[in-house]
Amino acid sequence: MNKQLNLQGRYLKDQLTKLVAAKDKALKGQLINVAGVGSVVSAAYEQLRNAAEYTQEHLLSQGAIRRFYQRNLSFHKNPEVTKPLSEELVIELTQAGYIKNNCQPYEVLEKIQAAILKDYGNFERMINAGIAHNKAQNIALDLMSVNTEKIISDDSSLKSYLQFAFQHYKATLDRSMFLNASGKESDFDICLYVAIHKALLKSDLANVRSDVLDLYNFPDTDIKAYYSFHKNVDKYFVSELTEELTRYIKKYGAPLRVIKSMIEKNVHTPELLGDSQRFMRTYEAQINADYQAAKHKLNEGVIKSIVFLIITKGIISLAIEIPYDFIAAGAIAVLPLTINVLTPIIFMILVRIGLKMPGSTNTKALMAYVEDMLYSEETRITLLAKRRKPKYSFGFKIVYALMFLIVFGAVTVCLASWEFNVVQGVIFFIFLATASFLGFRLSHIVRDLELVTVRQGFFAAIRDFLCLPFILLGQWLSDKYQKINVTTLILDTIVELPLKTVLRLIRQWTGFINEKKDEI
Repeated sequence: MNKQLNLQGRYLKDQLTKLVAAKDKALKGQLINVAGVGSVVSAAYEQLRNAAEYTQEHLLSQGAIRRFYQRNLSFHKNPEVTKPLSEELVIELTQAGYIKNNCQPYEVLEKIQAAILKDYGNFERMINAGIAHNKAQNIALDLMSVNTEKIISDDSSLKSYLQFAFQHYKATLDRSMFLNASGKESDFDICLYVAIHKALLKSDLANVRSDVLDLYNFPDTDIKAYYSFHKNVDKYFVSELTEELTRYIKKYGAPLRVIKSMIEKNVHTPELLGDSQRFMRTYEAQINADYQAAKHKLNEGVIKSIVFLIITKGIISLAIEIPYDFIAAGAIAVLPLTINVLTPIIFMILVRIGLKMPGSTNTKALMAYVEDMLYSEETRITLLAKRRKPKYSFGFKIVYALMFLIVFGAVTVCLASWEFNVVQGVIFFIFLATASFLGFRLSHIVRDLELVTVRQGFFAAIRDFLCLPFILLGQWLSDKYQKINVTTLILDTIVELPLKTVLRLIRQWTGFINEKKDEI
């Protein structure tokens, strides 16, 4: 039997209908055509750079834009922001493969220029108001990179989705479950909004900063108030209440993640919503498509992780491990070097083998959740399981600490028996921990589609016992690595700057030669 949309369902349909109508009215003028000179080299370099950084795939374009501004804008002397700068950015992004050729109208150049002038102007005003240079620069770069990406790539569907998700969780989450632990009542809505950004869109601080600024439409007339606004965004992004909400939404966000896929891939979603039976059939098909996409992402993720480990390991081996072997022993220690190279790679392959897609029980749970969310008129306090924080005895904490000592101690004994020296041992721990954390991150590709948690067996519990210390060490190393990423620093200063400069000169020379040909 066909069901009628409830209030939340009608809200989603109205938002998507308006969005489709707005896109149909959008007109495009003459498109920018980018010559292919240097595109192969540029695209290859970006693949190498992204593998070395290992960031979220949807943030790669934003990162490339940020690096472009860091290279081409002086944050110590006011430059003249001209149209050729925005044009050069579009050319560079096209050649690097971030945007398709012949898809950007010339109007975007003026919009990008205006965005740069506004955000860079606010940077200068913050500096003149006595705000620390690095803080003002980070705010400006955050806004410039995200706002530029918004101009190049339409994000209106994400905004509609975000508003729907916010309304859904605001109506279904029992806020008292979170406010008892931390946070103020007045902070709940903004923390929930930021948490949805982080849990469902996997947004970084730059994305949240730009979106919240747009959401509140906060003016920049008073530059000190403007800076205080951004300080509050920083605070909410890492607040305890936001983290609590983020963890909870991550765990139960699978149904809305599938809806996000539908919105992005099916332009007929608004009309499907009006027919519950058709919508649920399409939703089930989207679940299965997302399972297949997750398999593909897992395979890509493993390859990317292995490349990341090889690049980083190669640099450390050349810079530290091999020179130390020659100094300490006069020759390369083959066995430790081989183990250090192969262990993380084998571990990543085993992680992929062990990750399985959710089954039919999970699919049914996702469909039941969405049918309740969009078509049920019954009032519910929450559609989610009750959040519980069980109290564990002090003995568990002691065993938890002993777990680290047992695992790390056993591995250290094994390495000593294989005649690892201190440097080789430290490198082994670093790379096995990094591989463990990367594998844990890959497991979230599957967890993002799970609503039904599968109970772990005995062997899975043993695996977690052995891996958890390395995962936590890997998380700590990852945080430090992101702050001081030597590999990307080398690539940005020694490779990227001269490479991009040479490619720009080649493009200019090619244009000059073509002009001379036209004169003949």
